[in-house]
Amino acid sequence: MKTITCRNLLLTSLLLFAGSLASAHHSVAIYDSENPLQLTGKVVEWQFTNPHVFILLAVEDESGNVVTWNLEGSNTSLMLRRGWRPDTLLPGDEIMVKFNPLHSGAPGGNFREVFNSDGTSFDPYSKR
Repeated sequence: MKTITCRNLLLTSLLLFAGSLASAHHSVAIYDSENPLQLTGKVVEWQFTNPHVFILLAVEDESGNVVTWNLEGSNTSLMLRRGWRPDTLLPGDEIMVKFNPLHSGAPGGNFREVFNSDGTSFDPYSKR
């Protein structure tokens, strides 16, 4: 019969805690997947960085004011496998984005699909 030492208990606790942090990092609970939105606007910035890529998108609202949306994507490794590159989007590109918005109502979300001005998807693996 093995004796559980304080050291073993501590190591096990740390591993369990680290595992919970890793799974929490990948949670999408902050996004409303039940009510996806789509926006058309101009790319302000394309951040092809880890742990997640981001599109900063300037969108004109109903009042004519320009609002910058912060739209999060996947990690660079997955994006590269899907054909995305650091130069896929350039400032000034007009795009349409389908995304799950933030529950908070802030101008942000998790993008699912991105289309250029002629309706062609940037993501060869996206489902239309």
